Amino acid sequence: MMLLDNLRDTVLEAGRNFPWYKELVGDVTAMNYSLQSLPLMTAELLETHYYTHPPDPTLAVYRTSGTSTGRRKAILYSKEDDERYIGIKTKLFGELIAGSGCARAMADMGTGHAAHTALTIFERLGLEGAAIPFELPIEQHIQQLQAYRPDLLYTMPSILDHIVYAAADPRAFGIRKIILVGEVAAQEWQRNMARLFGLAPQDITDTYGSIELGTIAYYSHELGRYIMAEGIVAEGIGTQELGGGLGPLGTGESILVLTSTVRKQLPAIRFVTYDVVRDFRRMKVGGVERQSFASIVKRVGRELKHGEKISIYDIEQVIYRHLEDAMIRVQVKNNALTVYIQSKSAAPSAVPAIKEEIRECIPEIGLMIRNHLLDDIDVILTDKDGLLETGQVKNKKLYYPKGKMDSRSELPLDGGILSAIGNTPLIRLGNLFQSSGLQVYGKMELMNPGGSAKDRPALRMIREAWKEGLIGPGTVIIESSSGNMAISLAMICSRLGMRFISVVDPRTTEMNLQILRSLGATIDMVTEPDPGTGEFLPARLSRVQQLLAEIPDSYWPNQYANPNNYLAHYHTTMKEITAALDRVDYLFCSVSTCGTIRGLAEYVRDHGLNTRIVAVDAEGSAIFGGNQEKRRFPGLGAGMVPPFCRSDLIDHIVHVSDVDIVKGCRALARHESVLAGASSGGVLAAVGRLKQSLSPEAVCVAIIHDRGERYLDTVYSDSWVEAQFGRKPQTADDEFYI
Repeated sequence: MMLLDNLRDTVLEAGRNFPWYKELVGDVTAMNYSLQSLPLMTAELLETHYYTHPPDPTLAVYRTSGTSTGRRKAILYSKEDDERYIGIKTKLFGELIAGSGCARAMADMGTGHAAHTALTIFERLGLEGAAIPFELPIEQHIQQLQAYRPDLLYTMPSILDHIVYAAADPRAFGIRKIILVGEVAAQEWQRNMARLFGLAPQDITDTYGSIELGTIAYYSHELGRYIMAEGIVAEGIGTQELGGGLGPLGTGESILVLTSTVRKQLPAIRFVTYDVVRDFRRMKVGGVERQSFASIVKRVGRELKHGEKISIYDIEQVIYRHLEDAMIRVQVKNNALTVYIQSKSAAPSAVPAIKEEIRECIPEIGLMIRNHLLDDIDVILTDKDGLLETGQVKNKKLYYPKGKMDSRSELPLDGGILSAIGNTPLIRLGNLFQSSGLQVYGKMELMNPGGSAKDRPALRMIREAWKEGLIGPGTVIIESSSGNMAISLAMICSRLGMRFISVVDPRTTEMNLQILRSLGATIDMVTEPDPGTGEFLPARLSRVQQLLAEIPDSYWPNQYANPNNYLAHYHTTMKEITAALDRVDYLFCSVSTCGTIRGLAEYVRDHGLNTRIVAVDAEGSAIFGGNQEKRRFPGLGAGMVPPFCRSDLIDHIVHVSDVDIVKGCRALARHESVLAGASSGGVLAAVGRLKQSLSPEAVCVAIIHDRGERYLDTVYSDSWVEAQFGRKPQTADDEFYI
C-alpha cells in the first residue's frame, strides 16, 4: 500500500491543482491519511468538476467516446504526465517482448491516448513503427498488415476479431507478439487467437488501462493473473459503498478503485473504474508483494440497467469454447438479452448449447429470466446484422440502445435536401493565377446545400449518433457555433423535424442569425466572454453544458471533439479531390475546429500521397501558439488549441490578417465571379503569399469553405471596410498578394 507520507503529498498536490478537491476533503492538515478516509472519485463527481469543464489550453486534451448523454469527457495531461505514462508503458512493453526478436511494430487501434503515444513507445524500444487508423475499412487493415509484416501488433480485441474474420490466414502476417488493450479479452478468446495466428498462448498479452489513469495492469501468463502496474494502488469495493441502487456482486467479485502515484492533472485518488474484477488480492511476485486479480468480467453503472448482472467475459468464455473464430455483440434492449455471433465456422446446431451454457455460467441471468426481469436469451448467428457492421473496425461489444432506435428507419437521413450534401465541384481558378504558372483549383464547398463544408460533418455526426441510439425524433440538438456548423445543423434538424438550439456570441453576424431563425433554430446568445481567458468559446461551451443539464433528451454533437467531424472529410472530400486530379502538390485549408484539415491530412498520410498540407490561420488565433488578439471574422482561427489539431500532419502554416481576408475575398469575386466567405479569402491570400516559393506549375487545391452572401454587411460592404480599416477598398487591380 502507498506510504502515508506519499499519500499526504498526493492529496495536497491534488488540492493545489484542483481547488474543488480541496473543498471536498476539507481540512487536510487534520486528516487521517488512509485511503479509506478519502472520498471516492465517482463519475458524478468528475462529470460535475472535471470532465466537461473548458480545458486548460496549455495541457494536452484526450477525449473519451460519447457517454449516454452524448458528452465526450475531456481528460487532461501535462507533459510530465505524458512522459510518465510513456515511460511506464515503454518499460512494460520492453519486458513483454524481451528475447522475441521483434524489430517492427504496428499499432492498429483507436484515436485515444494509447494510440497517440504508441509510435513514441515503439521508437524508444528501438522498433520500426507504423500505425493503421481504425476508421479505414477492414480490407485496408489487411493490406497494410500484409505489406508491413509487423513482428509486434498492438491492437484491441474488437479490431483483432475483424482482422481474423477478414484474413484468409492470419499466420501469413508473420506476427510474433500481440499486445492487447481496450475491451475485455476472455481467456478462451485469447487461446483461440493464439492458435489462429500460430502463436504460443504467452505470445498474446492483455493489458488493462484507462484514458484517465494510463496503464493499470497486465496479464501474467506465468501467474495466470493480472498484476497491477507501476504507480497504481488498488482497492476492491462492493456496490453498497457506491450506492445508486446497484445490486450485489457475485462471490469473489469487487469493483476496482484505483489511486495513481504518478498522475497529476487528474485527482486520481480513489478513482472508481466501475470495472468488476474477480479474486482481487495481494500475492508475492519475485519476493515482492503485488496487487493482482484473476479477471475483469463486466462494468456496473446506473445507466446500464441490469448491467451489474451481465458479464461479457463469461459470455465470451462460453462462445469461444464452441467456436474458434467469432465476433460477438451483446444487446440489452427492452429487457431482452440478444447475443449476435458472426462466424465463418459456426453451425446452427451450436446455438442451443451456447444459450444453455450462458444461463448456467451467469446464474443471475437465469434468475432474471425466471423472474421476468429479462426475456429469454436469444442467440443469433448472422453475417448481416447491423450491430456487427457499424461502419468502423473498432466496436463496442455490449450495447444498451435506447428505445428510440426502433424508429431509426423512419429518419430520412439521405433524402430530400440532405442528398445534395457532398460531391461539390472542383474548378480551375485560371483568371486569378494566370500569370503565376500555378494550377490552382477551388474545391467549391460553398455549393453544399447549407452553404459550407460544415454540411458534411454535421450530417455524419447526426447519422452516427442516430445509429448508436443516442438521438431520435424527439431529441433536442445543442451546439456551440459561430455560424456555418450551426446553419448546417439547423438545416438538417429542420429536415428531420428535430429541435435545434444554437449557442452563439455577439460576433455571429446578423445575416447568420437570420438564416438560423429562418430554419427554425432557437438562438441562445452568450453575451459575456469567459472571465479567465477573455474568449467567447469557453463561455459558449459552459452554456452548452448548462443547457444539456436543464433540457431532457438533449444531445451535444460536440463539433470540437467528435471524430465524425474530421472523418466526414476523410471519407468524402479528399476522395473527391483525388478522383478529379492526377496529383495534388499543395492543399490549402483554413483552420478553426481543425476538423476539415485533420480529415484531409490523415487521408493524405494514410494513402501515401505526396501532397503538402498548408494550414491557413488567422492572426490573433491561438491554434498554433500565436498571441491571442481580436479577430473580426468568425470561423477562422480559435481562442484555444482544438482537440483535432495535429501539427505533425501539417507542412506549412500561414497566418493571414483581417485585411488579407477582405482582399482575398474581393479578388476572388472580381476575377473568378465566386462570392465566398471570409475563410476562403484567407486561403486565397495564403496561396498568393506562397506562390513565389512553390515549385513551378505546382497543382494546388484551395478549400473554398463557404458562401459570401453571409458577409455582405462586412467583407463586401465598402462602408464597413472603411470603418474597420480606415480606408476605402481599392476598385482597380489592387490584388495585393494574388
